[in-house]
Amino acid sequence: MQIFCTAFFCGDFLNNTKQKYISSALLLLIASVFVKAISAVYKIPLTAYIGATGRGYFNIAYNLYMPLHALIMGALPVALSHLVSKYNEKNDAAKIHSLKKAANRLFFIAGMLGLLFMFLFAKPYAEIISSSPKSVYTIYILAPTVLFSSMAACRRSLAEGYMNMVPTSVSQVIEAVFKLVFGLLFAKISMGRLYEMYLQMGAVFGIVCENEETALSVIYPLTSAAAMGGVTVGAFAGLIYVSVYTSVKYNSYIPRKIYKTKDSMREILSFSAPIVVSTVMQSASSFLDNASVQYCLSICSLDGLKTAYAKCIELTSTPDEDIVTYIYGLFSSAQDFKNLIPGLTMALGVAAVPAISAAFESDNIQRLSTLSNSIFKYTSLIAFGGGFYLSLIAPNMLGILYGSSNYDIVAGSSNLCVCFGFTMFIYCLAGLSVFSVQAIGCAKKSIPYFLLSAVVRVAVNFLLVSNYRINLYGTVVSGAAGYLVILISNMIIYSRYSGVKFKPSVLFFKPLMCSAVSFAAAKMIFSSLFSGGDDLFDFAVMSGIYLILFTILILLSKLITFSEIKILQYSKKMA
Repeated sequence: MQIFCTAFFCGDFLNNTKQKYISSALLLLIASVFVKAISAVYKIPLTAYIGATGRGYFNIAYNLYMPLHALIMGALPVALSHLVSKYNEKNDAAKIHSLKKAANRLFFIAGMLGLLFMFLFAKPYAEIISSSPKSVYTIYILAPTVLFSSMAACRRSLAEGYMNMVPTSVSQVIEAVFKLVFGLLFAKISMGRLYEMYLQMGAVFGIVCENEETALSVIYPLTSAAAMGGVTVGAFAGLIYVSVYTSVKYNSYIPRKIYKTKDSMREILSFSAPIVVSTVMQSASSFLDNASVQYCLSICSLDGLKTAYAKCIELTSTPDEDIVTYIYGLFSSAQDFKNLIPGLTMALGVAAVPAISAAFESDNIQRLSTLSNSIFKYTSLIAFGGGFYLSLIAPNMLGILYGSSNYDIVAGSSNLCVCFGFTMFIYCLAGLSVFSVQAIGCAKKSIPYFLLSAVVRVAVNFLLVSNYRINLYGTVVSGAAGYLVILISNMIIYSRYSGVKFKPSVLFFKPLMCSAVSFAAAKMIFSSLFSGGDDLFDFAVMSGIYLILFTILILLSKLITFSEIKILQYSKKMA
């Protein structure tokens, strides 16, 4: 009887945790889909205003910002979410109250340091590393976002510790909407005023422009900086929302037992220290990866690059001095595409941290193993299925987005996007494996592998990207190789220190086969029955064929069962 009761309550506890996880992850996934859709809508007119060259300036600014963003969003929030989940499991509300006060200070300090870093290193980075001095304006405008994002992350991770993903989801949508509205508004106003200035005076802010190409070379960096203002406004709006939400929902508790704020700060820092180091390594790896791509393009034969991208350059009349920035802008457009599915699966990773932390604290290996395999299986299905799907419809999707306004992006990025689609599962599963290792407090074990990943990626970039015949296609190989190191190492670490046993057939082989068969069958059926031609028609038909086949295959292979569909329906009601 005792064994039966224990099994019953553990099973009930596991089901509740799984339902909460699916509910939280579903909410984040829905928000992520909205954000991606808004982002796609945003980038079409934005690219029309600033062109691929302007997108190059945009991405250069993000290359300096993202390591700081990853450090703030990937270290302290994980620590706070884990600790809130841990003490909530112990019903210690006083400790959570103390953690909240300590986190407010830590996140503000981190945000201010990041802001100062952006301002101090903007010019050296733009001039020396990026070989794009005019990108400095965009970096300056983006800098306050570090502070706003850090303060918002503090509030969001507090709620995430309770497995409440509402503030995270809603704030992401708010940020995206404000970025869309104000980014396009600022870009349109600045482009109109600056171009009018050129037409009236033949100069832009005193810089004489001999022709339209010269004028646009001056205008694009300023318009890109103006558009970046929408990102900063969006981050501030998101901060206002989460501050109000958490103040109303989590500020009613009056502690009877007092914990010292300094002790709570030490606890957050102690838990986050290895995560900070591993995140620094991961961010440095990404920074070096992107910086090495820029540098390798700059040392490529200019004539070789002009030959490789002759059609694109002819369409845009890009001057020689902007060719490297322009090609990097094409890479940025492909990166947007490549980050679509990992951006969605990150929601599963964020939701996994408190779920795995609670299961790990319970010392029930069976519960943790069942939960972990479910989380990785769902991520794997989205990763493989989404990656192959995007490879299938990449040219059509780019044609729909940019065909009428910036066809050069379609011509220059389509094949690169197809290649990235086939490797997308590596990025998705690597991200989840990192979150999982952090959730059980083993982040420091990953540090050497982030260093190894950085070495692999930079080395492959220098070997391949610097060859003008391969150029940007070398990033497909370097990214896949580097993140494969992260994926394999973190899966081994998580399995070893948590006791979880993974099922390779469920996590890798079956999702791969379902995706590959659906991809090949959709290609064959479409080419046999339809002639093609219109991007929207081709996109709709191939999407329908692929999704129907993929759904049938995952049901036949029992990757998704009807009991899980019932849980999903219940979770929708909770969300």
